[in-house]
Amino acid sequence: MIALKMEYLVERIVKEPDLQPSRVSVYLAMLQLWKEQKHSNPFQISRSKIMKLSGIKSIVTYHTCISELKDRGMVDYRPSYHPRTGSSCKLLMHKKKLT
Repeated sequence: MIALKMEYLVERIVKEPDLQPSRVSVYLAMLQLWKEQKHSNPFQISRSKIMKLSGIKSIVTYHTCISELKDRGMVDYRPSYHPRTGSSCKLLMHKKKLT
C-alpha cells in the first residue's frame, strides 16, 4: 500500500505541467522526509533539511517553491515559527478544486 502511495506521488510530480526543477527537487526532498518518518502524514520538515536535500541555496526560492506546491494542491504546509519545532507538511493525494 505504501509503495503504491509513493509511486502515485512520484508520478503526480512528474506529470504536473510546467513545474520548474526547483519545485520538483523540493517535493522529492519532502517525499524523502516523509519516508524517513515512517510515512506519517502530516510529518515534520525543516527549511534547512529541505534546502540541503533539494540543493536549494536561497531562502526566497525555498518559500517560492513551497508556495507553488501549496497553491497547486500538492502539499498542505503549516509553518512553525518556533526554532526547535519543524513545520508540519502533508502530501496531498488529490488536487484541490479551484473555487
